[in-house]
Parts: sequence; C-alpha cells; structure tokens
Amino acid sequence: MTIALGIGCDRGTPVDTLRHAVAQALARVQADWSDVSAVGSITLKADEPALCALAAEQGWAIRFYTPEQLAAVPVPNPSETVRRYTGTASVSEAAALMGAGAAPRDAADAAMALLLEKHKLKGEDGRNATVSVARVCGGRDDAQRLFTQEERESFHALLAARRDMRHFLPGQLLSSAVRERLMAAVHTAPSVGLMQPWRFLRITDASLREQLARAVDAERLRTAEALGPRAAEFLALKVEGLRECAELWVALLAPDDGTVFGRRTLPAQTAWCSAAAAVQNLWLAARAENLGMGWVSLFDPAEVARLLQLPEGAETLGLLCIGPVAHFYPAPMLSATGWRQARPREHLFGENTWGFGPEPVSVPG
Repeated sequence: MTIALGIGCDRGTPVDTLRHAVAQALARVQADWSDVSAVGSITLKADEPALCALAAEQGWAIRFYTPEQLAAVPVPNPSETVRRYTGTASVSEAAALMGAGAAPRDAADAAMALLLEKHKLKGEDGRNATVSVARVCGGRDDAQRLFTQEERESFHALLAARRDMRHFLPGQLLSSAVRERLMAAVHTAPSVGLMQPWRFLRITDASLREQLARAVDAERLRTAEALGPRAAEFLALKVEGLRECAELWVALLAPDDGTVFGRRTLPAQTAWCSAAAAVQNLWLAARAENLGMGWVSLFDPAEVARLLQLPEGAETLGLLCIGPVAHFYPAPMLSATGWRQARPREHLFGENTWGFGPEPVSVPG
C-alpha cells in the first residue's frame, strides 16, 4: 500500500509524541513506515523542530502547503478553531489529500479518499499531534485492486451513458481540481511501446477560440456541399459547441519520436490509435464528472496547424468541447435525429476469419 500522511501539531510538540501519533495512525490502517511516499503539513510548521526531526529520521521530504491551498480542499472534519489559528479549517486531512494527489469534490468524496481521517494524540505534556492518512492515487498497489459487482455495474453504466455532446451551458467554468482529474485520466491511457504520442492544448485565448470556431464553420459548409442531397439535413444539425463550452481542448499527435517497439509495421496506425485511447479516457472521465464532451473533427488540418503554430510532423486529432450541459442526449444524437443508426453488435463481431456481410448501400452520410 502506498500512502500519504498529513500532519498537524501544537507548537513545541515533542518528537516522541509526533512519532507515537504517526505509529498509531499507521497501525490503524495496517500500514508500515515504508508505505509512506508523501508527507504534508502547513507552511506555519515548516520550522517545527519535532516535525523536522521526524522527517530527517525517516528520510521524508515534507511538502508544506499554504493555508490558502489547504483551505481549498473539502474535508470531512473542518474545524473553526483550526481556521482561527491557521487560516484553514483543516491541516492534516487536507495535507494528506493533497499529498495523495486526490481532488475530492466535496466532504463525502474526501472521506472516501481518506484511509484515516483525524487521528489525535495528546502527549504527556498536553500538546496535541494530529495525523491523517490517504491512499496515494495511482499507487503501486492499485493494479492489484479487485472490483466489486457494484463497481463493475457503475463502469458499464458509464460506458453506456457517454455521449458525443454538442449542446453546452454557456458561461460555465471548470475548477482546477476537475481539470486535474481530467488530465490524470488522460495520463493513464495506454499507448503502443509506451510512446504516449498525444499532446493536449487548452485554449484559453478567446480570440484563438473564435478563430477555431470559424474554421469549423467553414468546414461545415464544405461538408454540406460534399453531402449533396443531404446537405440541408446536415446543416439543420448542431455539430459543435466551440463557442459555448466551458473548456476547449485540442487533441494533437506529436511528431514521431522514432519508437519501434510494437509499431515497426504499423507506425502511423499505432500512433493514431494510442492518441485516440487518451481521448476516450478523457471522454469517460468527463462523463464521470457529469460533464459533456464533444469531439469535433470538422476543420482543415492545415488551417488549425497554422493557428496553433504546430511544428512539422504534429497533427490535430480533434477539437474537444468540454463542460456542463443542461441534459445528456437519451440516445446518440445522430441516431435520435435519424441521420444514421448504429449497427447491431452481432454484425461487428466474428470468429477466426472474415465472415462479415457486405456493407449496405446508402446515401452519403
């Protein structure tokens, strides 16, 4: 198990009291000193003798957070007394959560992320030490986790609930904590040869966002022309939400880094598929945050490359609209509007050799 500790204490607390408090906390969660990978406290304790001594003893590099950083973390046991003296309602719980890389949305979420909330110990001299413990996100034991039936059902519900969204609530913002979770989801994506060919740009320049939106507008008209008899039907559809979404990210393929492992015969395909896996991770993570996401591919790649000042060899996969929505489509939008229907599952899975029937002839779409 890999854990993070958050530690708070009265000024002048003896090192023996602090050591005993940590030992008790570790015992409560059935962990060992060697399981500790991160330790945090408040900047006010950066010169606390006992804390410095224990850190030296254990070889810890303590991360000290400002009161403002800690106050931004929701915790299950906030204290007004602590707030009066430190400027934050929590030291140990908030520091443990930050050290573990957790980004709880509320107090209930924080309680789930903590293995041990506030463990308090009063020393013989009356001074107090408080220790909280959180499991480190992405710790070395995560791969051994066995999922429950409820978790499996939730995962499959998430897959089924994902939608390619086009309608967003305007004027919304995402918190930095949510963005951190989305980026963390991208970073766990698989890639051939561990090449991680994806790059993501967050568009914060309003002028640049408008230029990208105009590029999509132009390609929308060119696509309508290419669709011939379905042009009017296509133009009636809302195909993007670049101007309304809370966040606009651009998914990019980096210039080839020369990776050979696993892709000698399929260099381009493995890079594109690896980057697409990162986009899918982001899509599912957004839906888990109850956010909509839409993948927009209506643009001239050369024009977008110019706007984003991409280096030679970099390519654009898509413009990703992310943000709160009024509601999620009950069915994929293209199916609901009659543009196209999904193929039955049995038409897409075979065994051993190609036995799939011919694709039905249809009008352009």
